Amino acid sequence: MSNAMPSPVDALEREVADHPEDAELRLRLGLALETMAEQARSLTRERVRVITTRRQLEICEYAANRILELDLDDERLTASARALRDQVRAGRSWVWVRRPLALTLAVVIGCLGMLAVVLGALFESIPIVVAAGVLGSAALAAIVLRYRRESWRLVAERALPVVWQPGA
Repeated sequence: MSNAMPSPVDALEREVADHPEDAELRLRLGLALETMAEQARSLTRERVRVITTRRQLEICEYAANRILELDLDDERLTASARALRDQVRAGRSWVWVRRPLALTLAVVIGCLGMLAVVLGALFESIPIVVAAGVLGSAALAAIVLRYRRESWRLVAERALPVVWQPGA
């Protein structure tokens, strides 16, 4: 992540590597990481920071984890990093979009695929059975790819119309 970090963070990372026992340096690095994560996220008209790109998600994840690794005595900063880490984890969870439609399509395609397999077996046609299995599996995979998304993407799609200032 170092090539994506702004130079103030890079400089502080080098200083902390040279003087890991220096609590003031570690605190300054933690604050710089917090600022980096704050500036990376997009800002809505309501002044709410939101993650709207994968890069922003990765920057926030790095910043939160690094702040927690620093083991700082600053309770506010540590709590902020934990909250950011939790937001990133929640954003990485996969959710169904239009779940009833996806489920209906999956059931219909599954039933049609099974019907094709049974008909192929009744007609003793191995190519029909194989084709039904392959096409049914491909159709189910397409449904999953179309109707499952990472949670952060859904938040970003909802927030994009009101983003006032895009982040990094």
